[in-house]
Amino acid sequence: MQPLLTIATLTGLAALPVVFSWLIVVLPSKRREAFSLRVGNPLLIAPLSNAQPVVSVPLVAMSRQLTASAVTEYVLGMRHQPVELVAPLLARMMRCDDPALQLFAQSLLAQGQERWQTWMNRLAEAPENDARSAAWLLECGLVLASPALVSPAERAGALSSLAVLARQRLQSSQPTPLLLATAAQVFLEAGQAAEARSALHQLPQGSPLRSKWESAVAHALHLQGLAC
Repeated sequence: MQPLLTIATLTGLAALPVVFSWLIVVLPSKRREAFSLRVGNPLLIAPLSNAQPVVSVPLVAMSRQLTASAVTEYVLGMRHQPVELVAPLLARMMRCDDPALQLFAQSLLAQGQERWQTWMNRLAEAPENDARSAAWLLECGLVLASPALVSPAERAGALSSLAVLARQRLQSSQPTPLLLATAAQVFLEAGQAAEARSALHQLPQGSPLRSKWESAVAHALHLQGLAC
C-alpha cells in the first residue's frame, strides 16, 4: 500500500505543471469570450457617423450677433487673421461707440499694413535678377493695393505703379512660373488684360498657374472688346 501511495503522490506532483500550463492557456481565452472581445480593427466594421457639413458663420454676421462684452474678444481675435481679410470689419469697429475698441481696431489695421509694407521694402532691396523675391514683392504689392485697404483712387495709382514694377522685374530676371503668374495678376487687376495674357502665354499649356488666371484674363479681354 505504501509504495502505491508514494507512486500516486509523485504522479500528482508531476502533473501539477501540466495542469497549471493548461489553465494559463485556456482561462484567458475564456475571459476574452466572456467580455465579447473581437480580434481586428473595429473601425473597419463600425457604422459611419452622420456627415456634418462645415458651415461657418460669416464674420460680418457674427459681429452683428455678439453682445457688447463679447465684441472686444472678437476684435482681439482679428489680430491672428490676415489684415486684408478683416480690414472691412476693423473699419466698422472703428465707428463703434467704444473709444477703446475704436483705438484698438485702428491700431490693428495700421499694424497689419505696416507689416506688409515692411516685407515689401525688404524684398525691394533684393537683387533685381532674383525671380523668387520679385514674385513675393509683387504679391506684397497686391495685398497692399487690395480694395479693403485703400480707396479706389489710391488703388488705381498703386496698381499702375505695381504694373511698371512687374514689367521691370520680368525683364531683369528669369521669368519663373510664379513670377509670370503673379505679374499676370498684377496686369489683370491694373486693367491691362493684354499684358496679362502675354505673361500667361509664357507658361506651359495646362499649367495650374495658367489655368488659374486664364479664364479671368479672357473675360477681361471680352469686356474690353465690348467697351470698344
